[in-house]
Parts: sequence; structure tokens; C-alpha cells
Amino acid sequence: METNHTEKNKKFTQPQESNTALYGIAGLVAVIILIGSYFLFVNNDSTSSTVKGAADIGQAMNYSPNNKLQQLIVESKVEGEKVIVSTLSVIKEKKFIWTEYNENGKRIPLTAFIQPDGKVMVAVSFCEPCNGETFHIIDNKLVCNSCGTTWDLQTLNGLSGGCQAYPPEALTYSLNGDNLEIPQTVLDAWVPRV
Repeated sequence: METNHTEKNKKFTQPQESNTALYGIAGLVAVIILIGSYFLFVNNDSTSSTVKGAADIGQAMNYSPNNKLQQLIVESKVEGEKVIVSTLSVIKEKKFIWTEYNENGKRIPLTAFIQPDGKVMVAVSFCEPCNGETFHIIDNKLVCNSCGTTWDLQTLNGLSGGCQAYPPEALTYSLNGDNLEIPQTVLDAWVPRV
């Protein structure tokens, strides 16, 4: 009986093993994973043409430094819960279009254009801080017709002007035959960033 009592006494009088080192290592690993995940997702730029572009015209495109290319107005349509922004044929011919989605109580201006690498980008045609809805292209730059802010046409990174942080928001689309399509639910859920 005394042995049993001595063992119990040792439990309370002996120093406990510390798990501090184990918790510290686990915390450090968790922080490293979080930081790595952050950089992985931040570097996956949402305006990157390689992520957004489903269509490619098969050749590079260079826009004139002397002539403004204005958006050509085209009609979009909704078929089977897909919004057909335009066709690849029209984009190849006109290079830069403007249309709008006007369904389910939403009105969203849209644009599509050929980027310098030949990919087609579809985006919301909206410079959110100044409320501009139309743009032009000059010298491989996208320019807001309202405020004059410019973005690089390939990356949509801001180059000059007051609205650089809010380029037209690139949209993921699919190429179905000749149609550039966006799910209607994506546009119904879209809200301005500012």
C-alpha cells in the first residue's frame, strides 16, 4: 500500500514534462503554411490573362500609339442561363466591344478585347471610382474615357491616373463554339468593389 501512495506522491511532486516546445513547433509550422498560402493566392493575380482568357486569336496584337480604338457597341443575349457577351468572330474583326447585361434587375456594362498576347479578355466595363463605363485602347493601353486613368492592356496593372487600383474587373468565361459565354449567376451576383 505504501508503494502505491509513494507513486501517487511522485506524480504531484515531480516536475511535469513541458509541451511548450511541441506547441511552439506546431505554431511555427501553422504560420509558415498560412504565409505560404497567402503568397500563393496573392500571386495568382485575378486580372491575369492566362487565368481569364479562354479564347485566343492565334497571333500577337499591337495597337497603334497614334489612333484611339473605341469600343464597338454590340448586343448581348441570354440563352439557357448563359450570357453570350459576343462572338469570337466579332472580337477578331472589331478588336474591342462594349455591351451590357440587363436582366433580373441588374444592369452591368461589359467589354471584350484582344490583349497584346492574342488572348481575348472579357471584363466588366466599369471604372468604379469615377463611374466611367466606356474606354478606348491606344498603344497597348486601356484608357478610361471619363477620368483618363490608364492600365496595361495585357495585365490591367495601373499605369497612371486616379483609378489605377480599379481596372475593369476581368471575368472568367468559356468559349462555346464561337460564343463567349458567362454564367448568368456570375453576373447576377456581381457587385462593384467600391
